[in-house]
Parts: sequence; structure tokens; C-alpha cells
Amino acid sequence: MSGTVRQQAVGRVLRSFGAVWIAVVLLYGISGLISPSMFQLSQVVNILQVASFLGVIALGQVIVILTGGIDLSQAGLITLTNIVATSLMLGQPENIPLAVAVCLVLALLVGLLNGVLVVVVGITPLVATLGVNSILFGAALVYTGGAPRGEAAAAFELLGTGKLLGIPAPTLIWIALAALLFVLTRLTVFGRWLYATGANPVAAKLMGVPVERVTVGAYGLSALMAAFGGLLLTAYIGSPSLGIGNQFLLTSVAAVVVGGAALTGGIGGVLATVGGAIFITELNSFTNIVRVSTGTQFVLQGAIIVLSVIAYRRLSGPAR
Repeated sequence: MSGTVRQQAVGRVLRSFGAVWIAVVLLYGISGLISPSMFQLSQVVNILQVASFLGVIALGQVIVILTGGIDLSQAGLITLTNIVATSLMLGQPENIPLAVAVCLVLALLVGLLNGVLVVVVGITPLVATLGVNSILFGAALVYTGGAPRGEAAAAFELLGTGKLLGIPAPTLIWIALAALLFVLTRLTVFGRWLYATGANPVAAKLMGVPVERVTVGAYGLSALMAAFGGLLLTAYIGSPSLGIGNQFLLTSVAAVVVGGAALTGGIGGVLATVGGAIFITELNSFTNIVRVSTGTQFVLQGAIIVLSVIAYRRLSGPAR
């Protein structure tokens, strides 16, 4: 077996068995050695709860990245979801259905807009979604006049702070959504279309795959996951915040890439993305333990992304 073939085989094994999960275990072990309190069950539960918000959002990001695109409008949509939900809810439980429905419809419209800009207008995904992100953040500012008002209803806050059998409600919702998207991507025709579109859109189209509709659908799912993430964050903090989505502008991409997905499309998966979200959350926790600055945290995140791309590319052989 030649060196290149051996590298490709190792790369396939690592992806199949989840190299990211090995990294999750190692980083957790290192964190625990530095701070033994990390080994307490309460800390594990806390990490899973915090990771849930990023995890739900990253589930949508991986769907788009599988098609060879990227969605940088998630941050703006999370912020707008939070602002709209709290302003409609006004702390009243009877307003919850309306607030959730409006946010989900808004998400579908944003996903459709992203898809149309990419597929019909022909704008590159990076530019299109970054532009939409700016529009959404601007819309949040206009909607609030710079002073957001409202609050989440107490019953709604249970989705962010409640627990069932000791497991945080956001984590249970994350698991449920991950299971649904795993089935969608691995056991349905649409899932096969996603991978085919990302691997080679021209060949996929020749084989009868509705590439345009699949791409628009991927952006729709990404927007829905961003809205779900925004709603969970709203339930967790209970109040509006114009900066709530900023932290997810690139971290959702980081979680997907760390999970082994290729930004060129066609490679990646839901379970690995779950591991990626946990790893990024652990990394942030680890940097807090060793008391590094916020700037250093961003440097580490960037370095992890770059190193992950280099490692997976080398193990998988030449890029397409």
C-alpha cells in the first residue's frame, strides 16, 4: 500500500470513527488534570448545556457546508430571533405560540433569500450570506431603535434552564434535532442529494439531482436551526440582547470544520458536528481554566480551524 493510499485509508477511518470524539476525550482529560473539578458530573452537565446552543446552530451549518456553501447569516438571524421573540412574548405565556411561529416563518424567509441569492442570482455563498447577516443585524437595530424591549415568558424559559432526569432541556432538544438530521442526511434521498451536490454539482445535475432545490433547501434548514438556537438562547437568558448572535458568526463553522467536514462540500456529518460543538465548548472552558484573555481564545479557535483543515486534507489525499 503506497503512502498516499495509506493516508487516505487512515483519513476514512478517522472520519468513520470520529477523530473529533478522540479530541473531545483528550481535551476533557487534560482539563480535568489541571482542574479536578472538571471531572464532577455537574461540570459535564454544564458543558453539555452550554454546547447545546452552538450545537443546534452548527447542525444547520453542516447541512449547507455539505452542499459546498456556507451560511454566515446565522449570527444576524439569531439576534433578530431573540429580539422579535422577546418583543412579542412580553413575558406572557399566551404569546409564546405567536412569537415562536413568527420567528420560524422569518427564518424560512431568510433561508429562501439566501438560497435565491446563491442559486438564482449567482452570488458566492460567502458574500451573499455575509450581506444578509448585515441586513438582519441592521433590521434588529431598526426594529428596536437601539433599545430592545420585552422578555421571555417564564414558561418558555424552562426550555433554556429546565432539566429532565438531570439532563438540561437544551441538550435534550439538541439530541432530538441531531437525531432527526442524522436520519435526514444518512437515510433519505434528500440526504444523498446533499452529498452528491457538494461532491460534484455538475455530475449530480447530470444524474437527475435537483441541485438548485437541494441548495435552497439546505439554506432553509440552516436558517431554521439558527432560529431554534436563537429561541433556546432566548429561553436561557430570558431577555433581549443586540449582541447575542455575534459569538456564533464563525464558531458554528469552526464546530463543523473541527468535526471533519470539507468546506468544498460532500464530506462531513451530523454526529461529527455534535462532537465539534462539544470540543469548541471544551476549548473555551479550558482557556477559562488557564485564564487566558478573550483575544487569545479567538487566536486558539482560529488556529484550531486551520490545523483541522490541514490535518484532514493531508489524511484524505489531494483536494478535489
